[in-house]
Amino acid sequence: SPTDLSISSGISLQSIGLPSRIINGTKAALKQFPHQVSLMRSWNKKHFCGGNLISASLVLTAGHCVYGNVILPWTIIVVGGVIKLYETSKRQEKGVENIRIHPKFNLENLYNDVAVLKLSTPFTFTPGVRSIPLSGRPPVPNTICQIAGWGYTIVGVPRVSSDLMYVDLPIRSKKECRKLLKNVTDLPPGMFCAGYLEGGRDACQGDSGGGMVCNGILTGIVSGGQECAEPLLPGVYTDVFHYLDWILNDTNVMKIGNENYHAGAENYNASKMIAILSFLFCTVINYI
Repeated sequence: SPTDLSISSGISLQSIGLPSRIINGTKAALKQFPHQVSLMRSWNKKHFCGGNLISASLVLTAGHCVYGNVILPWTIIVVGGVIKLYETSKRQEKGVENIRIHPKFNLENLYNDVAVLKLSTPFTFTPGVRSIPLSGRPPVPNTICQIAGWGYTIVGVPRVSSDLMYVDLPIRSKKECRKLLKNVTDLPPGMFCAGYLEGGRDACQGDSGGGMVCNGILTGIVSGGQECAEPLLPGVYTDVFHYLDWILNDTNVMKIGNENYHAGAENYNASKMIAILSFLFCTVINYI
């Protein structure tokens, strides 16, 4: 039976046992989210979480999606190149060689909810399969970003959608998030929240691991939320920038902005600083 997980006093998680749901979303267009992949169970090809290609052979997802003794590499298939979940014409399926969960991940409160999957064989990049740059700065309040996923589109109707759905959501300030979610989580560093105060649009159970994309940059990972699309209860996301050091140290691959960096032990910090400064410089130039 599906597992109901919680943060603090009851933050409902998009867990591995629950299919995904984008509430009041729109069908995604071909090539709109080429980094988006589906994590499926190898034995029945059922979708259980989302993920994000950060290189041809690496997937960034939520830690709780792949946590536990029963979640072994061979139990997961990663599917990319599709907007319809079970279409076959442009579909690419890859096995998982290794699962790396953040060493301080806490299932009870979802702190450090991030993981990297190393694939058995790399994806072949096409117009519908691409990696996504990682954010070189913290989430910016009031930015309108996109989240996408497959699955339930109506609350209470347990039917997985064959279409990739997406929704626009605004990032909220840390101060506002802590006030709104004071009975849910203390929102430590590494977490942020997003959503409309009136509710109505949201990610929900199983969309976990999918990305929050802001201006083409992977800014967050879908982590948790109290109920689904409820007023004054924004969803909770893992802050990609906060975990950049861990991601890059763990994978030895850097992608910030539109550049790739393979950071060796001797030049890692220098390369990281150059990449971040380059990203920030480009961002400033774009605003001038």
